[in-house]
Amino acid sequence: MTLHQAYRWLLACYPRAYRRQYEDELLGVLLDDAAPGQRRPTARDVSALLGGAVRAHVRQVGTRFSIDAWRDAAQVLGLIAALLLFVRAARVPVLHLAMVADSYPAGIGEEFALWPGCLVAALWLVVAVSAAFGWGRAAAAIAVGGAAYEVVRVAEVYGQYSTVRNLWPAVLAAMVPLALALRAPRPVPAVLARWRLGTLAAATVVSVGAPSIAMLTGADDSTSPIYGTWIFTVGVGRVEAILLIVGYLLFALAVLSTPTALRLRLLALVVPVGVTLLLTRVGLGTTGTYLERSTHDGVLDALTWAQWSTLVLVPALLFAVAVAILHRRERPGPEQPA
Repeated sequence: MTLHQAYRWLLACYPRAYRRQYEDELLGVLLDDAAPGQRRPTARDVSALLGGAVRAHVRQVGTRFSIDAWRDAAQVLGLIAALLLFVRAARVPVLHLAMVADSYPAGIGEEFALWPGCLVAALWLVVAVSAAFGWGRAAAAIAVGGAAYEVVRVAEVYGQYSTVRNLWPAVLAAMVPLALALRAPRPVPAVLARWRLGTLAAATVVSVGAPSIAMLTGADDSTSPIYGTWIFTVGVGRVEAILLIVGYLLFALAVLSTPTALRLRLLALVVPVGVTLLLTRVGLGTTGTYLERSTHDGVLDALTWAQWSTLVLVPALLFAVAVAILHRRERPGPEQPA
């Protein structure tokens, strides 16, 4: 391989648009600066070129995510994610209140244990309402507390169980303040039609109230519980499972009915959460699989670097792939103006 070819290979690491504009100029400068008889790039040149390629890609990604469509999608994602986290946190406290209303005796210890869930549910509800009114920055600041709680809870569970099954809520919670912190050109109510906001509200009410409705109506058959990964709970009766599925379908309807540009960006933004869920719940997270932690004298060992790399790099890589596919799909053709 000649020096010219080696520099071409290194410059191929830069984004295509960057190469189109600067490649010939950079190549000329590099060859002019090369020593007589030099056959390969110096370590300094390799380091400088690869570092420049990384910076160019980061700038390009920043430019892509700065457009209005991505900012709108981030605000909508923050709202929907906050509602989903509220549903997850509020379901048990609401069921407890329904049981108390139905004259079910509750002990002081049980009531005390429910307080963290009540506070977290209230926090996510405040985040969702703030986002719905277009107060994105305030919602982002509040969401930091909820994200910190989810991370702490994952750390507690990590010390108790051999698999990492409940990592996805922490990933989703961490995305909320980041998404809502972006200043969008329009508030969420302007991005989503009123009927979509109503659909999200209905989905939230149905999902949160599913166990309470099933319990109060007495319609569930408790002798034949349903165990399912996709309803995110186990051992529920048929009525509760149906109500949960209805709630999830309403959430899906609100997302899938959005305009194409917004919908595709929303789906791309949730790729890290979906991939984390697949890794920890459906595939690698089950007993006897790759993400299971080994034990030593009855004590759980930490996840290995390979396991952590899988949990971190695979969602990030597939998110980058999703964004690249979306960008390529929306790139103007040769007959269209850029």
